[in-house]
Amino acid sequence: MALSSKRIIQFISSQNDPFTFGTIQKQFGKKSKKKNRDRTGSKDSQKIERVLETLVSLQYLKKNKKSFTKNPDFILAGTIIIKPSGDGIVQLPDSTEVTIPAQATNNAHHKDLVRIAITNIRQNYIMGRVLSVLKSSRSEYSARIEGINNEKIFLQLIDIPGRVKVYATSAPAKPQTGHLARIKLGKNIIDGRQECIISSMYPPTSEEFDVQRIIVKHDLPDPYSRDEYKSHKLMDPISTTIDNRKDYRQLYTITIDGEYAKDFDDAISLEIDGTGYRLYVHIADVSHFVETGSDLDQEAYSRGTSYYLGNTVIPMLPEFLSNNLCSLVEGEDRLTLTAEININKNGIVTDSSFYKGIIRSDKRLTYKGASEIIHSKDRSSLSALLIEMNRLTEKMKSHRMKNGRINLDLQDQEIIYDGDSTVDIVFAQRLPSHEIVEEFMLTANEAASKMLRENNIPSLYRIHENISTDKLFSLKCFLRSLNIQFQERDNIGISIQEVINNVSGREYEQVVNFIILKSFMQAFYGEKPLGHFGLGFKDYTHFTSPIRRYPDLIVHRCISAMIAGNKHLYSDMELHAIGEQSSTLERIAQNAERDLVKLKSCRLMLDHVGEVYDVVISGVTKSGLFISLLNKPIEGFIPLRFLTDDYYVINEDEYTIVGKKLGRRFRLGDRIKAILASVEIETMRIDFDVA
Repeated sequence: MALSSKRIIQFISSQNDPFTFGTIQKQFGKKSKKKNRDRTGSKDSQKIERVLETLVSLQYLKKNKKSFTKNPDFILAGTIIIKPSGDGIVQLPDSTEVTIPAQATNNAHHKDLVRIAITNIRQNYIMGRVLSVLKSSRSEYSARIEGINNEKIFLQLIDIPGRVKVYATSAPAKPQTGHLARIKLGKNIIDGRQECIISSMYPPTSEEFDVQRIIVKHDLPDPYSRDEYKSHKLMDPISTTIDNRKDYRQLYTITIDGEYAKDFDDAISLEIDGTGYRLYVHIADVSHFVETGSDLDQEAYSRGTSYYLGNTVIPMLPEFLSNNLCSLVEGEDRLTLTAEININKNGIVTDSSFYKGIIRSDKRLTYKGASEIIHSKDRSSLSALLIEMNRLTEKMKSHRMKNGRINLDLQDQEIIYDGDSTVDIVFAQRLPSHEIVEEFMLTANEAASKMLRENNIPSLYRIHENISTDKLFSLKCFLRSLNIQFQERDNIGISIQEVINNVSGREYEQVVNFIILKSFMQAFYGEKPLGHFGLGFKDYTHFTSPIRRYPDLIVHRCISAMIAGNKHLYSDMELHAIGEQSSTLERIAQNAERDLVKLKSCRLMLDHVGEVYDVVISGVTKSGLFISLLNKPIEGFIPLRFLTDDYYVINEDEYTIVGKKLGRRFRLGDRIKAILASVEIETMRIDFDVA
């Protein structure tokens, strides 16, 4: 029988004293008739050598000349990633991956920190088993009730990979098979099932718990309690600091926000003279209220961002700050960090400066209301101001487009509610007022970054790296498949924008824009000013939303410190850690928001099974086609197994699926008709078939 790596590892694990290659060879050798000595086959010897080399590289073994000893300080640990099959992967610090079979996960769950042991080494991978869970990734889960028997409630966890079974001995109400539950895991394990405590239950058809389900799935923080941190710094925001601030209260100032917004963290003013414009971007001075290192600061850091889940907001800061003291509400004195930006007649920034300020907003406008005033025939001082702001916006945007800014034409989605019930999901309107606010905030962000860089102030920056060579090549191949020309220029941003302009109004416009977006590197926060490829900016940071983004609060502190004459508030190491955490939490927030839209999409489509829709193919994979409805921002999937009229194969170079016999082709960007086949609330999945 061939010698297995598993047996070699078991033998090594049993050794407490130093041993050699010969020790293992002797243990598993056979007696030779000719020489009456131990020997192993050459293949077995190679296997022993491979196991020893691997265990030394993992630092499980120490090598001293020809002998080996087990490392007494050795702990093999990492985060386990559970696959849909139930098997796990643990990536070690040196990037080595260890495969954990489903039966060897020892009740570890997705993203738990686990201690493992190596059980087998094969040519292409290392296998192991979980010894213990060092740290659970989260305490709460959602589960489906599978059945009730002998005073036990049997459940399966949902919204995580694998098929994890748990049980409970009681429930807050009468449990029903098929209902969903919010649970906390306990420590007892019976017949491979971990005990849990059920905190709430609800039928899958109820939308009341949708937000709670998303919070549990992504391990989001709970909202603040009404009085939490309220005694933190309840000073008069004006009287103690007014002497040290620039007074902008006589300057006509407005806010433009969403209809239901309460956290107004930015306000704008504009002055016009014969040489151009002076733009004032007033941002709430959150750093005045949230002291570095305070309990509230640590809580804001752990949250990283505010989470917007439909009509629910989980704020980064308590509401007494986010919706009150730091909110630039109409008619109230508020503290700001203000950017004064001089812009010439052509919309080009000439210089900028930053001040601690105090403002009193004169008018709270909504995006819709501001746009109506711009298009109205009535003329007033407010309409004149908004019209000038709109003109300046167009000039600035035109100038930036010439410098390589990429303006993707991708529409956001908006969930429409009637009370707490979802009634629709629509494409969000893009109004002139949105562009005014966006352009002015971009200008302030760029100015803040430039000032920090030029003054060598350690700070955080918003970084978007250039498109990679591989991604650009793939993008060109995709465009070629649609016969779309790509004119490569020195400034790739200009080349990409030309493509976007050329596909405007075509049936595959949204798909091309989406594929371009997927080709980009992911933006992140870092301590080095590396610029922003998508915006075409050499300098860029996030300065304008300190109420809802922690990196903006860091930038405010750095600018405030510079104003006070202190250039080094944070070290590069501290900024790197803050940037990494903030980038991670930002992605969690984005995924949570997408999942809520998916869940609400399922609810809206549930009663429409069998109906036919006009759709566009938005993705091509080996398992099927991703599609998007044309008249609503709702996505679905056509499994390849549904296409039964032929044997279909994927052509990855041309982003197509083609039938081998009949030659029927489905290509990325094609418009087709699809029939709604099924909707699954539990998996948030919408499947279609070709009509």
